[in-house]
Amino acid sequence: MKTKVILSAAAFGMVALSGYAQTGVQSGTKFGHGADSIACVQNLTLMQQAAKQGDFASAVEPWNKVYAECPASHVSLYQYGPKILGWQISQEKDAAKKSQIFNQLMSMYDSRAKYFGNMKKYGKHYILGRKALDYVTYVDPAKDPDKRQAYNWLAEAINVGGTSNEVFVFQQYFMLSDAMYAKDPKGFKQQYINDYLKVTPLLSERGASGDLKDTAYSKMKTIVDVMFAKSGAAKCSDLDGIYASQIDAKQADKAFLKTVLALYKIADCEESSVYFKAAAFMYKIEPSSDAARGLATQAIKNKDYGKAIEYYNNAISLETNNGDKSKLYMNIARVYMVQGNYTKSRSAAQSALSMNGANADAYIHIAKLYAQYFSSISDDQVIQKTAFWAAVDKLERAKSVDPSRAAECNKLISQYKTYFPPSTELFMRGIKAGSSYTVPGWIGETTTVK
Repeated sequence: MKTKVILSAAAFGMVALSGYAQTGVQSGTKFGHGADSIACVQNLTLMQQAAKQGDFASAVEPWNKVYAECPASHVSLYQYGPKILGWQISQEKDAAKKSQIFNQLMSMYDSRAKYFGNMKKYGKHYILGRKALDYVTYVDPAKDPDKRQAYNWLAEAINVGGTSNEVFVFQQYFMLSDAMYAKDPKGFKQQYINDYLKVTPLLSERGASGDLKDTAYSKMKTIVDVMFAKSGAAKCSDLDGIYASQIDAKQADKAFLKTVLALYKIADCEESSVYFKAAAFMYKIEPSSDAARGLATQAIKNKDYGKAIEYYNNAISLETNNGDKSKLYMNIARVYMVQGNYTKSRSAAQSALSMNGANADAYIHIAKLYAQYFSSISDDQVIQKTAFWAAVDKLERAKSVDPSRAAECNKLISQYKTYFPPSTELFMRGIKAGSSYTVPGWIGETTTVK
């Protein structure tokens, strides 16, 4: 009799538990109630264990049960979900079924946004970025050849998350934009330019954080700059057509002026009147390296070389990047060369090298100075030609720091060698081949007799 009572009580308990059971979806809770909550936890655990081991085949069934019954239970459902569903897509041969799994993958991201979209680090922007990446990876190209849907999601992710986005978000976004521009240069040009202006400031900001892991953003900025430059979208006439009518109205808009200056710089359109005007307006608001550079370029165009050097020096003092400082010093070197001031021109080129020892332009520039002003080092016409030894040394150095300039340097070396002083004349002056020799005068370089 006692046994029957116990069994009856157990049976009643099971019925009660069963009657109380509700899935998370039904109850609006994370795990549900009763037996369903227990099943949710069990399946979640099974899914996690299998997925951690890379056994996605075993993870499929428990994942589907958790996703269907208690989708708010744990964020790991969505961390492993893309891997599990991606594995299923790779294994599926039937096109219709593969499409169904793809649709489930996309809706899974919507569910993650619904239940876990408020997470600070992995919130809406993160989810949109990951969704877009999987869309690009798995979508049927025939259904969306331009991946326009992914492009839109990435744009939203950037708008929402800004610099918090993963670096691939910026990469993928601009790659899609670049492809759409290549396909429709006329119709997509303005949007393409806008996309470039959208991502580059964010990449620059994140890349300048000082954190080692953020160097990827700086590298991506360089890649995006190269893509944009090669696209041909930033022709000076096109930029003028876009911005000429806006400059006066936005002369107090610092962000706008910075954008214009940066864009004209990357497009090598720094002699445009629009660029000059933007630089002047920007310099009044906030003196900057780009603005000072623009005013220097305008001064050169007006042949006001003293003013140009002044602005270039201002640009250097405002610049933080040594590579850009090196380029600015080279601009000063060229201005001095136009003026015929070869000693100051060389000094500026040497300053360029102090900022960037791999600046081949500086070595080539100094070599050309030595070759052009060789006669100024001595009254002896034979000794004058020793300047070409020093010039060739600089060209050899230029080749070593930048092998891509080898052909240019070799051409000059071949030309300068024809001016080397004859060995008979050197012998009469006690100068032996292979010995050390200091080129006299303003050059003062120690070289090897050639």
